[in-house]
Amino acid sequence: MTFDDLLHLDTPAEVVAGPAVCALVIGDRAADAARLLEASAGMQRIGSAARIVFGLPIHTAPYPVLIHSMNTERGTRLDQLLLFGWIEDHFIDEPRAEVFGLTPYGEAPVVFLRDFDLDRPPEAYVVLPHPPPGGGPERIFRRVGTIMLTGAAVPIGEDAAALAALEAVLPPSAQAFLDGLRADVARGQPLRQVLRARRKTTAPALMAQCDGWRVLTRAAGLSATV
Repeated sequence: MTFDDLLHLDTPAEVVAGPAVCALVIGDRAADAARLLEASAGMQRIGSAARIVFGLPIHTAPYPVLIHSMNTERGTRLDQLLLFGWIEDHFIDEPRAEVFGLTPYGEAPVVFLRDFDLDRPPEAYVVLPHPPPGGGPERIFRRVGTIMLTGAAVPIGEDAAALAALEAVLPPSAQAFLDGLRADVARGQPLRQVLRARRKTTAPALMAQCDGWRVLTRAAGLSATV
């Protein structure tokens, strides 16, 4: 297993990186906001698209396990971003489900769901497109510290924030689909369950964006910028 094998989300977003963390900027005026952030905060704008990998914190180490796949206790293999929703639903019922992945240092530990600190949020990392030479995970990844949304207010709640982010990054052709998701969430259904109900009738690429941004906004939160 290599870092290229990890579960990931490829998505449009302006990436502005600092020494340890980065910001993702999305929305109609994302490029202008990213340039302003670069000039005012001493950060570096490194691209207009991002590859994001996701990690879960573990009890025994100060760094996460970046996720590749998992096997449930019943032997079902999950190797798509939907597995994060499965974990939220089943981590108490199946503590011995085995999870496969890498630490930021390239190690492949043997871990089970019971080993993760699921009281803490997931973590998200941008894979640097042109990592500088040398060792250390900081030369390969930057943790996503914040997601900035331009030109729109940020709604309250994790699921509503995920839908706002999706509206900023998906094409207009997905608007009707997003309206349906938003209506179901407004009726009190968790977004992960709404997505599960629509999975068989929705294009896999669209579902991957929805699953990925649901986890990403949990990991880094969404804030408004002018």
